[in-house]
Amino acid sequence: MIGFELSEEQREWRDNAKNFAEKEIAPLSWKIDKGLTERFHWSLIEKMGSLGFMGLGIPKKYGGSELDTLTTAIVIEELAVGDAGIAFTCTLNSTNPVMIAGSEKQKDKFLPAVYDKKKPQLSAFALTEPNAGSDAAGLSTLARKEGSEYVLNGEKCFISNGDMAGLYTIMATVDKKKGFGGITAFVVPGNAEGLIRGKIEDKMGFRSSHTGVLAMHDVRVPEENVLGKKGEGFLIAMKLLEVARVISCGAVALGLARRSFETTLKFLKDFADPKSLIGQQAVSFDLADMMASIEASRLLVWKSCWMIDNGIPVGTMSGLTKVYTSDMALEVSQQGMGLVGLHAYSKDYPLEKQVRDAKTLQIYEGTNQINRMVAARGILEG
Repeated sequence: MIGFELSEEQREWRDNAKNFAEKEIAPLSWKIDKGLTERFHWSLIEKMGSLGFMGLGIPKKYGGSELDTLTTAIVIEELAVGDAGIAFTCTLNSTNPVMIAGSEKQKDKFLPAVYDKKKPQLSAFALTEPNAGSDAAGLSTLARKEGSEYVLNGEKCFISNGDMAGLYTIMATVDKKKGFGGITAFVVPGNAEGLIRGKIEDKMGFRSSHTGVLAMHDVRVPEENVLGKKGEGFLIAMKLLEVARVISCGAVALGLARRSFETTLKFLKDFADPKSLIGQQAVSFDLADMMASIEASRLLVWKSCWMIDNGIPVGTMSGLTKVYTSDMALEVSQQGMGLVGLHAYSKDYPLEKQVRDAKTLQIYEGTNQINRMVAARGILEG
């Protein structure tokens, strides 16, 4: 028998996240989007760190909250109702590559500083390059072995937290001729000499999440900072993305879509008697479709989380979850914008912001086109 009753602990985490999103995140969301606040909302990040939101899936011994994937998704959904970009920033710390492939020595060395509840840091995963996005095998950042060190040279782009992370996982190739087989993962502290943080992208959406350029000029990395084994970087990246597509995309999409639905419903109730709207099919049918899409998407997210928590291969399902939920979030926010009309451009009913944020979901962690290919491969070869 499958049940959907949350445990007492899950309800507590959900309610805490919901209250925090309503009181702390939502009031800042529009201001951050319009550039009316400080350059980056560190004070908000510190509050989230003190409540355990910045290390949801990380073991307690490293400073995290040690939540399973399903509970993490429940928390992220609530935070994303407040602001999708801020919730996404949370997820980057919850799916740290060091936790996926790091040795105990590496975890002890790097994680406690990142998950300090009083002064949390951000982590970043650097894979994408100007000429190597979806085709990771074409990355050109080189890792040259010199004695007991590797020397990294290259450039990364569209790196979330790229301008401010305290800890980076950088993908570089030790032998470009080997393609995927040459890609290796390196843990690099944010203060490493030769690590240059470049411009911050002026994005269409997700403006509360910083995305930047990262360059490596003779960055020296000790051999013990290699994650996993030499040449295993691509496999590590894929394991990370399987989780990220469910949490960073799926759970965030749920929260964003809910925010769009709730904003639309508030507008309609503010301007009309709810009973009078039931007979207006153009309105009531859209509301029913929006709610159905959100509920169906949550089932996909929760099933994928259950698979991850039970060690069941999730590659195909995570791709399907990412595609469906991101498409759903954009469709729901656009439906809401159609019902709210010109009011959607105001700060009282900011559907235009939610549409812009939702579009981002279709692009990051592998475009939806790439994820359809990933899912199709699993379907046809499975």
